Amino acid sequence: RNMSSRSRSPHGHAKAGMADCCPPGSWPACVLPDDHEAQGTEEKINDLAIYCVGSGVKGILVLPDVFGWSAKSGRLKGIADTLAQHGYRVLLSDPFYGDTAAGKPDVVGWIKSMPYEEKVGKDIEACVRHLQEQGCSSIGAVGFCWGVWAFCKAGSEGVPFKCGVGPHPSTRLEGAFGRNEQEMIDKVNFPVLLMPAGNDPANLKEGGSVAESLAKRGGKSIAFPDMAHGWCCRGDLEDAKVKRDTELAMKHMVDFFKSNL
Repeated sequence: RNMSSRSRSPHGHAKAGMADCCPPGSWPACVLPDDHEAQGTEEKINDLAIYCVGSGVKGILVLPDVFGWSAKSGRLKGIADTLAQHGYRVLLSDPFYGDTAAGKPDVVGWIKSMPYEEKVGKDIEACVRHLQEQGCSSIGAVGFCWGVWAFCKAGSEGVPFKCGVGPHPSTRLEGAFGRNEQEMIDKVNFPVLLMPAGNDPANLKEGGSVAESLAKRGGKSIAFPDMAHGWCCRGDLEDAKVKRDTELAMKHMVDFFKSNL
């Protein structure tokens, strides 16, 4: 079915095919009109589309959820622009090369077609190099859903992020590749702020094994119990609670970068 259809309710979305990535009741692809006026520029690293905005020696790599950003990019570009306004050089990557999970009958199979070793990792490393070449001496990461798995995996493999922020994380995707989520998290050696939604797994929340592991290295978990997975980058901002918690998540994100990047 078309997962990008607009809906007024945050519940009952993304059930079929998304169970091993986004929990039942998650938001579908971004439900707001794509009306943000981007402040940056679209560029390319070889064939990888990127969106660049801001300046400075502190850089942030933004990794999207499984719905990507090529087709519905306004919300993610708006997040990148917000971070740039706080003094960061921001690079938003399109790791799916214009593709999206929307409408895919087997989302997990689609995700597995892009293994870290062959595709994802090389692109993340290229993005980090690009930021370094632009003068960034300290680089952090923001991920949403899939993107949190991606930067945590990168960190576990030695990519030198200083810190990371992950609203509604899908770090359990490590299991889709036949590996262990907890073992990956235990290798992440920089502070990570997790912001799980109410329907995200318990191990991501305070007291859970993932959150506790990250807390040992300066991380923390702030839960958003009223929210459904996906709210921060694709929830309906006309919903007062979604608007409230999206703004709060952005505040926590900026504060964490100010403290750790």
